[in-house]
This record gives sequence, C-alpha cells and structure tokens, in this order.
Amino acid sequence: MATTKEVVEEFSKKTVFELKAYAKKHKIDVVGSNTKNELLEAILPFVPRQDPVKEPVIENPKEKVAIFSKGNIYWSGVGSIEKGYNIVTKEASVKWLTRKNVREATPQEVAKHYGKI
Repeated sequence: MATTKEVVEEFSKKTVFELKAYAKKHKIDVVGSNTKNELLEAILPFVPRQDPVKEPVIENPKEKVAIFSKGNIYWSGVGSIEKGYNIVTKEASVKWLTRKNVREATPQEVAKHYGKI
C-alpha cells in the first residue's frame, strides 16, 4: 500500500474519465461530482493507504524520569503513583503523561522540593 502523499499524487495525475472509471469499479458514489477536485474529494477517503506509524522514541527504557501527580493514581498494567513527586521509567512516563493530573517535573524542582538546592 502507498502512503497518503503517494495516493494523492497518483490520483491527481488521473483524468476525470479515469477517476469516474475508478469510482464505478470500486462502487464509490460520485453522483453530482463533475470536476476533477470534486471527484478527488469523493474518491480519496475510500482509497486504501498505509501511513507509517510513529512510535514514541525511547532511548534507554531503564532511564528514570521525575513526574508530579496531583493525586494518588492506580493504572492497571502501568502501576501506581502517589501524590507529589514520583520517579518512574521513561517508558512508564510516556503513559503517565497522558493523564490530566500528571506532568513532568524538572530536576531543579525535585531537588528544591527535597532540600538539595
């Protein structure tokens, strides 16, 4: 399968007649579409394509990250964190940071909290 960009480029090169033929062959309703742009808008959502999936880059899974939570949270399959500062793996932090009441903590604020500054 092609990426979205490749599909758009390929279909943009087709004529109105070719686009109508493609739509008929794949049973795509293009009634009322007469211009090339109207046909493209009707056809492109139905064209299969494979866009590359970008996974979060985790350099070192054992690397630790400080996060701050506004409350105690338990997440099945991820673990639990308590209110305040928590040290978790980089991998777990990617998941925890999707939560509304959790944010990443800087090393300076953690040090200040524990009286190291």
